[in-house]
Parts: sequence; structure tokens; C-alpha cells
Amino acid sequence: MIDFATSRYPVRPDIVDRFDVAWRQLGGPGTWFSGSDRLSLAQHARSARTRGWFETHDPAAEVSVRIAASPATTTDTWISQMVEALGSEERYVEIMGIAARVVMADTFARLLGLEPFDFPEPRSGQPTMTTVEPRPKKVRSWISVGPSLVPPFTQLLVPGENAMTYPLIEALYMTGWDMQDPDFRRGDLHRTQIELVAAVLSFGNECFY
Repeated sequence: MIDFATSRYPVRPDIVDRFDVAWRQLGGPGTWFSGSDRLSLAQHARSARTRGWFETHDPAAEVSVRIAASPATTTDTWISQMVEALGSEERYVEIMGIAARVVMADTFARLLGLEPFDFPEPRSGQPTMTTVEPRPKKVRSWISVGPSLVPPFTQLLVPGENAMTYPLIEALYMTGWDMQDPDFRRGDLHRTQIELVAAVLSFGNECFY
């Protein structure tokens, strides 16, 4: 599970708590995938980050691998093909959330000099298969994201994933409320320094938004 005890650097309690909740949730049934399926997709994401992008003929695994290891190669056409192969846009979004969570956790651990966190044990249970009504729409985006194209709505098709991913973004970056303050500080870092670090990391991870 999540353990920062051996870290040479202090980790804020809110980061510890949010990672712990989000990590344990990986092993349980989600909205469209079982706990064991979710952990398999998480392992694919980790392997891709370790070994680099690799080809697979399973569309679910392909989504996890590409998003984790080579996100800049995704295209509108490719996403449409994956959505069709998976059977729904919702399944794509759930996989996207799983892969993103693994990337966040593994990157954070590596920067602290820690080994990747052990994945939780799978828990039994059936996916909820809950749909969102009214259904979100595309907003200058390749997937349906909600009323606007901002982080709180990027996984709105699968609220269970959004509820795990966005709190991590708030803890590791800043909240939507904090973004309104040009002089926001987190610890010793000023808003301008936070944005510089975020820009460098995004560039290194080939992130585009």
C-alpha cells in the first residue's frame, strides 16, 4: 500500500491521505471494470512507464499503455477507434483515470527516491455500470468532458474516477479556488514557481491540454 515512512523528505498529510484512498480504490470494482481487471490495467500502465510503449492487441490494455507511456501519440481518430473497440466512451474514461493515477503515484514515489508502491489486493464485487444523466458533451475535446474543458470535468463520464483523480490534482498542484489567486503560495513556493515546475513536468511527460 502507500507508505512514505522511508522517504527522506516530509510528505504533507493531505497528500498521504489522498494517495492512500485513491490507491486502495484501484483494487475494488469500478464503474465498468472489476477489481482484478482494474489492477491488470494498472500493471500495464506501470510496465509501459518502466519499459516504454509496447504493442498489445487488447484495446483496454492498449489504452492504458499508450496513455501512461506515450500520451502525445493519442489522436482524435485513435480515441474514436478505441471507444468503438471498448464498446463505450465510459470504459475509455475509466481506463484513462486508472492510468493517470498510476503515473501520478509512480512519478511521486520516484521523485522521493522510493520504490513504486505495491498494488492493493483485488476485491470482489461487480462494476456498478452507472451512467451519467444528462450525458456530458464534447467541449472542443476528444471525449465528453462536461460543461467546460477544465480539470474537474475531464472524467465526468465516470464520477468514480473523477472523485479519485481530481483530489490528487488539488493536493499535488492547487485547487480551483487557489488558481484564482496570482499570489498563491504553497509552502515556500510562489504561484509563479509552481507553474514553472508544472510546465517543465508537463513538457517532460509530453502532456498537452
